[in-house]
Amino acid sequence: MDDREQADDSEEASDYGLESGRAAPRASQDAAPGDERRGFIASLIAVIAGGIAGLAPLAAGLRMFVSPLLTRASAKTGDPSADGKGKKPFLRVASVDSIPSDGTPVQVPVIDDLVDAWNKLPHQPIGAVYLRKAADGTVACFNAICPHAGCFVAFAAERKVFQCPCHTSAFTLDGAVIQPSPSPRDLDALEVDRQRLAQGEVWVRFTSYLPGKTEQIEK
Repeated sequence: MDDREQADDSEEASDYGLESGRAAPRASQDAAPGDERRGFIASLIAVIAGGIAGLAPLAAGLRMFVSPLLTRASAKTGDPSADGKGKKPFLRVASVDSIPSDGTPVQVPVIDDLVDAWNKLPHQPIGAVYLRKAADGTVACFNAICPHAGCFVAFAAERKVFQCPCHTSAFTLDGAVIQPSPSPRDLDALEVDRQRLAQGEVWVRFTSYLPGKTEQIEK
């Protein structure tokens, strides 16, 4: 082979990326490891940023859910109608004239607004009480729930006692438990607002207590 043919072969080898009998390095071999690390870090930052951005609407939704609960708790501790002493407010249940003057107890419903963290239902029955007027005009009030198991007691007129239909607990007109009885205590007496009573209205501080307990434990 002459010198001209060798030069042509050399040019052809050069065209195919061959030089001095060695193959040209592949493109993948030319990529620097630092480029791969930078790409991974950039992707990681993008994922973290997206996660942080997604937390914003989640936090807003959580605030909307929790805020009524905090507001309700604050209202309970600062309720001016509860006399500022942690007691429940007085509720109107009847007029004095609607109570029999002969000492016969009368059962009346207790109406109040039902309020939870998200809803308010006005003028709902929340319980019942027995009212009994004494000869001197004072009015006694008892929760109509039996302290034994939480059933509503009835007034047995023929026996002149309060009678529980569930487990035969009985109570005198003054609310005292008649022994033997499964009831652990007397009927729960409730406070009557004396000032409003003098004005002809019966307002009571309605309170419910846990049944089955010797002591009065408020629900």
